Amino acid sequence: MATFELSPRQDSPIPAPTGWAGVETNDLLRNARWFTRIRWCLVLAIGLASAISQLLPVLFAAIGIRLPLPELHSIAGVLAASNLFYTLLLRRCTDAIPRRRLVWHLWMQIAIDLGVLSVLVHLAGSTTTFISMAYLFHIMLACIFFSPPFSLMVALLSAVLFLSVVVLELTGVLTPRSILEAAPPSPGATAAPLLQAASAIVLWLAVWALMAFVAHALRRRDRLLAKANRHLIEAEERQNQQVLRTTHDLKAPFSGIESNIQLIRALHWEQLSAPVQEIIQRIETRSAALRERVRDILTLGAIKSQEQDQITSIEEVEISSLVTEASKILEDRIASRNITLNIIGGGTVHTSPLQLKTLLVNLISNAVFYSHDGGTVMIDIKHQANDSATVSISDHGIGIRADALPHIFEEYYRSGKAAKFNAMSTGLGLAIVKRIAENLEIAIRVYSQIDCGSTFEITIPYRRAGADE
Repeated sequence: MATFELSPRQDSPIPAPTGWAGVETNDLLRNARWFTRIRWCLVLAIGLASAISQLLPVLFAAIGIRLPLPELHSIAGVLAASNLFYTLLLRRCTDAIPRRRLVWHLWMQIAIDLGVLSVLVHLAGSTTTFISMAYLFHIMLACIFFSPPFSLMVALLSAVLFLSVVVLELTGVLTPRSILEAAPPSPGATAAPLLQAASAIVLWLAVWALMAFVAHALRRRDRLLAKANRHLIEAEERQNQQVLRTTHDLKAPFSGIESNIQLIRALHWEQLSAPVQEIIQRIETRSAALRERVRDILTLGAIKSQEQDQITSIEEVEISSLVTEASKILEDRIASRNITLNIIGGGTVHTSPLQLKTLLVNLISNAVFYSHDGGTVMIDIKHQANDSATVSISDHGIGIRADALPHIFEEYYRSGKAAKFNAMSTGLGLAIVKRIAENLEIAIRVYSQIDCGSTFEITIPYRRAGADE
């Protein structure tokens, strides 16, 4: 049996083009929270290193390392306290937080980190170890978080702090320290440490230039893509409105054709020859098919336009009642095919009754159309523990090929077998289902086997995300 799942759409906000600005506020907030998690990992690493040094002192002694435990404990305490403060602060922040305020919070975090890192660099050995490369991590993060001018400020601040540590050690203001027992630093003015510090700073600036260029190029590309996407959406909306106007104008001619055919049947049908009757019947069938297409186009257009009377009307809905209403709309089709409709189970959800009813009408209609005459359509409604509901609509009809399943929700798509079996199909029914499922955050799973039938299983959340209480 072939299966296919259509998951609810997860909309992501489209960033607005802002020139040389960094990432957008929601991304900046997400990155700031990620930054606090990284800092917790650093606190844990320092604590783990201290524990190993105390429990297994021979381990570090064997590799020639002596950890300054009291100072490390103080550093871990400062980091933990500041990180706890910012974790609680960011937890209260939402996407509505002013960008300037969020940037200020990030700057404070970076300043504290760089200050603590400078102390750690001094304790570990500013020029005798590679600990100073940790500055590079903050520079790279700043390139991601901020625009190039602001990330350059982080790079320059890192350079000033590192160079200050080296100069203070060379001038004797700070006593040089090192975690390496084999090569303890000796005070005294020499050009070697300054040369090493300068070399590191040059490397940082080179990395900053590369990272800032790449990050800015990526942000610029994302904004151009977002702008192009907005233009495409606007063009699609204009086209949709034009199609709706044209389609709406077609309703009257088809209604007139069908009315005249009904009049001919009532008054003059027996007077017509068999060939003429056959021609009129073909006209009637074609008119009915086109009327169905006009109706589906208008329905799909209304859903695409997200009409407020259909979207925002969120109510508590008894699903079995809605299924009954949907089946009454289709009772002529059901009767003409001699289809038996079985409805079992029940449950309530908090959703849009108008859109859910339209979705059910299209799914039940689909099951009826592609069932064999005299067949059975089973509708099973189950209430879930999380207050959602699952509705399974099963038929024993022609089924869907495995390679066709990923395409059945596309507009105007019809497989060859389906088109032959149901000439009245417009190819829009499941496209309507997909749009409504996206609007109401409904997940759809399809199970099908050729010549054995299909099952469309929908999971309806109790409450649509974003709806008011």
